[in-house]
Amino acid sequence: MDNPPHDNEQELPLSRHTFDLHWLRERPHEANHDDITRSLLDDSPECRELVRPHLAQAILDHHIHDRRIAALVRRLGYDQAAAFFAAHLPKENNTRKGNFGEVVASEHLIQRYGYDMPVFKLRFRDSHELAMRGEDIIAFEMDNGSVARVIIGEAKCIVRYQKSTVRSAHKRLADAVRPRPMSLSMLSEILYNEGRDELAAEIDRVSLEFAQRDFPRQNWIILINQDQPDDPFAFLEEEDVDLVAELHCIGVSLGDLTGLVNHVFDNPVPAQGDDDAA
Repeated sequence: MDNPPHDNEQELPLSRHTFDLHWLRERPHEANHDDITRSLLDDSPECRELVRPHLAQAILDHHIHDRRIAALVRRLGYDQAAAFFAAHLPKENNTRKGNFGEVVASEHLIQRYGYDMPVFKLRFRDSHELAMRGEDIIAFEMDNGSVARVIIGEAKCIVRYQKSTVRSAHKRLADAVRPRPMSLSMLSEILYNEGRDELAAEIDRVSLEFAQRDFPRQNWIILINQDQPDDPFAFLEEEDVDLVAELHCIGVSLGDLTGLVNHVFDNPVPAQGDDDAA
């Protein structure tokens, strides 16, 4: 990979912005395929309890803007605000798992690979019980304020591993650049509304270039479930399918997945005096 994962988790204190580095551990696997760059990760049981509140804070942060969180905490107090947030986060099981997958996948790409995600798309969903339209993940590799590469990702969070889920994620990636990722226009509009005109214009430039040439991009599938085979993505290379270019696959195995998802949605953790969120 052009941006290898950080290996300094022991040097960074555990926080909302570093929990992935402390939590997930690489699972050994044979790198015997050329067309897919993959990483397999396991839950670190001894770290889960320490990480859980930071993960819960990230779940809340991806759904509700940090300034709104801070304002409601000031108005209601910490405990009442936390109850308010829990009532306004998704309750439906599949929506929770889908959003959980997007948050964990997004934070993994931000924390381990240093990609930039200027907009948390889940804040702009039509309904808190409906899935977001467009690609699950849009992030950027930045170079002195310019977008050097677009990161397009599909996050899938299911209890039981299914090949059909991986196939579906790959198909969505293949359709994402015909002619451009559909989420780019939404991101630009949001950034203009927030007064971040330079970045909004830069994303518009990228959107136009997608229709004119093959703009640099990476395609990611992040699969989260309880139990995975030794290589959950190998079958893609064995089937008669044209793999998307620059395909990176991450498999994350989490024990008691449903219990973890429900806990972080039922117990959101508002930040206290932390204004570093996106």
